[in-house]
Amino acid sequence: MTQIDLESFGQFIQKLVREELEKFSNTQNHGNEKEFYTREETAKLLDVSLTTLFHWNNDGTLKNTKIGKRVYYSKNEVLARLNP
Repeated sequence: MTQIDLESFGQFIQKLVREELEKFSNTQNHGNEKEFYTREETAKLLDVSLTTLFHWNNDGTLKNTKIGKRVYYSKNEVLARLNP
């Protein structure tokens, strides 16, 4: 049986907890990233009106995706529009 002093044991536990918190933090940050934006969020990000988004969808400038009765815009397409 191996014995360790109390201080070494405390440091070991702190290291394990720190590593687990970092893993948890990284998974939480990735989980918060959206794949789609609502019409309102998209209009705000692009600084345009909802009417402009409607016209852009009709002319193919920025296509939307409907899920049920709700309209969403792909994160990738919105970012591409932000950085032409």
